[in-house]
Amino acid sequence: MPTDDSERGLAAWLRRWWRPLVAEVVATALLVLLGVAALLPVDGKHPPLTHPAFAFGLVVLANVEAFGPTSGAHMNPSVTLAALLDGRIGPVAAAAYVVAQIFGATLGFGALMALAPDAFNSGLNVGGNAPGSVGVVAAAGVEALLTGVLALLCCAIWRAHDEGKQDPTVSIKFGLTIAGLVYAGGVMSSASLNPARSFGPALLLGFRSDHWVYWVGPLGGSALGTLLHRYVLRPPRAAPPRAEVLPLHDKAER
Repeated sequence: MPTDDSERGLAAWLRRWWRPLVAEVVATALLVLLGVAALLPVDGKHPPLTHPAFAFGLVVLANVEAFGPTSGAHMNPSVTLAALLDGRIGPVAAAAYVVAQIFGATLGFGALMALAPDAFNSGLNVGGNAPGSVGVVAAAGVEALLTGVLALLCCAIWRAHDEGKQDPTVSIKFGLTIAGLVYAGGVMSSASLNPARSFGPALLLGFRSDHWVYWVGPLGGSALGTLLHRYVLRPPRAAPPRAEVLPLHDKAER
């Protein structure tokens, strides 16, 4: 049984974090539901890469605007890992974010299966991630590279916010970046960048032997990108301007 102190601590923690966690569930569910919907077969064939690139990019744009003020709109364990390594979220809250994201991704994909059941009986791999034109090791490397770029963008925007720079185009930057990264890596690795987005379909459709690619690649790339920005690329904080020291007789004259 927990003590009264721990119960008070848990209650306070829940009061602080329940809204961000609900936001992460809803945002990740919408990301997977609407993003993967763009991957549904068209005339029995996979749609062109344009469909998921624009769909995921624009859904990210909308979710950053809608859920960013509440939770930061991570929607992705890789982004949460970047926030953890950059000192912006504690380990307990980060773990809770990841659970919420996985739950949301599973809900979103389950809702898509309920809305379009015939699409999942087409014999095609609909919604799941799998290496494409490269092998599994190369696919993990591609996922790491793509997610590293995303982590660098996150760190740069967070740092600008710390310095008081208000950027009304943040959601556009994230949306266009995601679209570009999907274009760049979609053929090679299917460009997940997001372990939760890969886990939801795998849980409901069945895990592939190469599912590890979509955890090791994105999380590894996020860690490398965040540490690179934090310890190598991040410019030092500007020193506050020093007050001009005037000789005593000049002060008296003024």
